[in-house]
Amino acid sequence: MSDKFGTIVPGEETWSESAMVLYFDAALRNGFSFRVSRFSDRNVTWVWCHVVHDGTLYCYVGHHLPCTAERVDPDAERAIYDTPGAHARFTRSGPSRALTRLAFSARVNAFKGEGGIEGPGDTPVVLDGTFQPGHLRSGSPAGRFERTGEIDATLTVGGKTVALKGLAKAHEQTQTRPRFTTPFTYTMLWGRRASLVALRAKDRRYGNYEDGDRDFPIQQFEIGARAPKRAFVATLDDNRTVAGTAETVYNYRVPIFGQMWQGRIVRATVEDHTLVGMINDWRGDEQQFGLP
Repeated sequence: MSDKFGTIVPGEETWSESAMVLYFDAALRNGFSFRVSRFSDRNVTWVWCHVVHDGTLYCYVGHHLPCTAERVDPDAERAIYDTPGAHARFTRSGPSRALTRLAFSARVNAFKGEGGIEGPGDTPVVLDGTFQPGHLRSGSPAGRFERTGEIDATLTVGGKTVALKGLAKAHEQTQTRPRFTTPFTYTMLWGRRASLVALRAKDRRYGNYEDGDRDFPIQQFEIGARAPKRAFVATLDDNRTVAGTAETVYNYRVPIFGQMWQGRIVRATVEDHTLVGMINDWRGDEQQFGLP
């Protein structure tokens, strides 16, 4: 493998494989979103690492990283999502459908603030931890494996370490369809008694709502336009509707194909549940949102 990275052509089909884990404490004072996306046929790896440390946001985005040619097998008993030339890695134990453990580790230099800048910043960030999965969620497309579970991790920013422990979200995904060709909004919210994952795009809707021990696929999802506070409504497969609101605590940005992914770390209410998580908009200016 060359130490030089390749190119992803917008709109072109190519194999991709990704792993991601997210955690925020209830006060949204500490937490992280960490993702490795590998495009093995194109010799490109993307790494996103957004962390909240003692109430301050730090962002790292690396799209100019090489990739090994080997593909991650969802059915293998062990797999590694590695990043040649950088320290950003997931190690999976068990096949994707029957995950038993997901270890993760990152060493990056991040920018303080909302990001939107390619490459390393000037603040050292170190993340290490493990994710112990709950059950596999329903309502996701083929090749995607969504779970909530428990993390045990440490996050060090600028030499100061905090311990992180509690409820988190993780997913793996493999696909060949082109990425980022259609505007969409992706919502990920979780708490001790409930969680919601939903995608809204012009050509598709999917998701899942969990309430206690009950699990409901989402058939339709509508959300208000980008704003500090947004309303949303999910229609479940039993035709029941679940409504909520999400309030932005931090904004972040990711440069992709000459445009900006607009991300928000949020505190939300759904029914009588308080949740934390993220709401992310890709090409939100081109969307027709279904709620005011």
